[in-house]
Amino acid sequence: MQKLTYTNTMPYEFDSYRRSSKYRLNGGDTYKNRGETLESIAKWHRGLFTENNPCTSYCNGSDIEEENASVKSSEGSLGRSIGGHNNTASNKIRTYFKTVHSTLFIWMEWDEETQLVTEYHMNKREFGAFVQRWTRICNNSEHTELAIRFRHTSKALIQWLEERCI
Repeated sequence: MQKLTYTNTMPYEFDSYRRSSKYRLNGGDTYKNRGETLESIAKWHRGLFTENNPCTSYCNGSDIEEENASVKSSEGSLGRSIGGHNNTASNKIRTYFKTVHSTLFIWMEWDEETQLVTEYHMNKREFGAFVQRWTRICNNSEHTELAIRFRHTSKALIQWLEERCI
């Protein structure tokens, strides 16, 4: 696992009164949630920023196609509709890793006060261990199937990542 840190320079506005999508990026027209904002920060840092990031299925593409990378963050989901509606959590995780398009997995942390961004880069094996340790099972937002969600960032999660960095 590798760790990359940098300072966010992407301009954004934050509106605490909005329900879930609180970030307007680079003077754009629409608001984004925190996960979408982190994906945009990663792309901005790489010179790849786009106003709207495409919503591509985990098995058909990557968040950062140029790096074949999937971007994940606190409380985000592993993917949507993994393995169909009537499936167990372990089957969903197994299906995800058999069919995922990405080969690089980036866990992102962002301190909004200091603008410090930390990316933890993992291969499929490392990310598999991360998923086993740091996800929870819940219903998806429509309550139609099980979803695999990442736990909220904690000191223990960061320590786990730091211990595995080269």
